[in-house]
Amino acid sequence: MEGGSAAEHEYEFFQIIDKLERTEPAESEKKLAALGLSLAEVNKFIESGEPTVELKSILDNLAARGMKEFVKVDYHVIRGLAYYTGVVFEAFDRKGEFRAIAGGGRYDNLIKLLSNGKVNLPALGFGMGDVVLLELLKARGLLPKFDTNVDVFVLVEDEALRPQSLKLVQELRSGGFAVEYPIVPAKADKQFKRAQELKAAFTVKLENDAYARIRNSKTRTELVSGASDVKNHLAKA
Repeated sequence: MEGGSAAEHEYEFFQIIDKLERTEPAESEKKLAALGLSLAEVNKFIESGEPTVELKSILDNLAARGMKEFVKVDYHVIRGLAYYTGVVFEAFDRKGEFRAIAGGGRYDNLIKLLSNGKVNLPALGFGMGDVVLLELLKARGLLPKFDTNVDVFVLVEDEALRPQSLKLVQELRSGGFAVEYPIVPAKADKQFKRAQELKAAFTVKLENDAYARIRNSKTRTELVSGASDVKNHLAKA
């Protein structure tokens, strides 16, 4: 291979392999020829799936733990991030119906780069695709029912009382209640509708610094309480 550093040629080679299945063979052949390789020998190596010494050590480890049947060597897998320095991997459902659920690999230099040389710690990491995982759980009928209800929805109709309302939210959560509140300013009817959507057992609204109005969503009864006594009233309800 002529011109450029070994690292540059390595990166260029990996980019070709990463796009191998999406690129016309003639184009891949031309790019590989510039690196002194042929498409035929590259395909032969990929198809053989012969593990390197480093990879074999990992495969032996997995086999010893009874996970051999869950692993397949695939040299088409490159991963798009250039900071990987060793083995990379992707995880799929057994039927192969979805995109990768997770993927990652080994990186020896990333933490050193991010810390400006202060910490030199080789590591291994991965990221998961929550959308793919959701679709997989749906398809397999394994998606749990999200039927957990909210205990209290704290209404913030007067933005001047938001700091006091947030304090109340924290006090109630510390007391073991599941509490929601409007993160951004919203009209009173929208807040109340959201409380209904969340099936909140109670709504609480500060009338002022001293008093709060508590409403039972089921019985629709209301009572006015001291702001500091809201938690006690809800605990007795």
